[in-house]
Amino acid sequence: MNFDFTDEQRMFKDALERVVREKIEPLLASYPEEPLPRDACVKIREILLPLGIHGARVPVEYGGSGLGAVGLGIAAEIIPYEAYELLMCMEVVALRMCMGGSEEMKRKYVAKIMSGEKFAASGTSEPDVGSDPRGVRTRAVLKGDRYILNGTKIWVSAGSVADYLLIVASTGKDEKGRNIITPFFVDVKESPVVVKNLNLMGIRQSHICEVFLEDVSIPKENIFPEAQGHAHRILTGTWLSQRPVVGLCNIRLAQKAYDAALKYALERRQFGKPIASFQLVQNMLVEMRTLIDCSRLLCYRALTMFDEGKRPDVESSMAKYYACEAALRVTSLAVQVHGAFGITKEFPVEKYYRDERVLSFPDGTIEIQKLIVGRELTGIRAFS
Repeated sequence: MNFDFTDEQRMFKDALERVVREKIEPLLASYPEEPLPRDACVKIREILLPLGIHGARVPVEYGGSGLGAVGLGIAAEIIPYEAYELLMCMEVVALRMCMGGSEEMKRKYVAKIMSGEKFAASGTSEPDVGSDPRGVRTRAVLKGDRYILNGTKIWVSAGSVADYLLIVASTGKDEKGRNIITPFFVDVKESPVVVKNLNLMGIRQSHICEVFLEDVSIPKENIFPEAQGHAHRILTGTWLSQRPVVGLCNIRLAQKAYDAALKYALERRQFGKPIASFQLVQNMLVEMRTLIDCSRLLCYRALTMFDEGKRPDVESSMAKYYACEAALRVTSLAVQVHGAFGITKEFPVEKYYRDERVLSFPDGTIEIQKLIVGRELTGIRAFS
């Protein structure tokens, strides 16, 4: 099923599929089940940089490519996540800096990200803080002309290769006792941090990590002045399109699993005929394909709304939760179609299943997406 893309978007999709098939997938195959070394990450960046993915939503005046949220979604469907996260994280940091950073920061640092000179990553979640960014415990204290950051960030995609980090920290409490949360920019060469890759069950070539900030000193100019005290605004502003993009990352895995299951069902024979001829197997294949197509439509609807300047609050979270639930179901069914062979490493579906279990969490759990949709529908907050 193809969404109603423009001619330019179809050309972009075709070019990207060719690059991934001929260059990205062979490179990833050289590093099975281990984080990609930095030189491989740099190579991926060099290969994909001309396609403009890292500047999809970034304003053109700051080096953005004009691909938009839909273009970013197309890339999410095609590029393996382990490679895609590198470009996606660069894009997110650059976009957030354009939304809340100073003009000097935009001109200096966004330019280096857009040129492909630097990797970037964003750190919001903490070991005790996930869906509630106001609960961050990372502290930023102004001492003289520098801020001192202390805290721990977790689930930082591309964190262990990042040259730049966007760190959300508290600068104190407001009159209601709530954290005043603000984004800060950290150049890790000038202000070193400690990074540890997480040992995950899936997406094992990625650089999803934990970042430790202990007395990390940064210039006071590295605060985001346009988001000082309200980091949640730029976080939400990017999440509205980021969530359906991550939904399409999940659907990429679902599509791979479905393709593998269909191929196996047509080739595997039992009782003298292909198992694809059995009604229960056909039922699984039909369910898989339907879930994938519905998810795509929901995700691209939300991304199109974002590109049109609308706020897809309901549509964004609806697309993300549905796509993740669908992909979890599809990858599970793909294993089931393969029978006992589905849990062996002789077939790729066991990896799709593990990868999907991990990839359903980034940018908000399924449950928090449902609560967001419920809040928008009823006007009643299930969480603060």
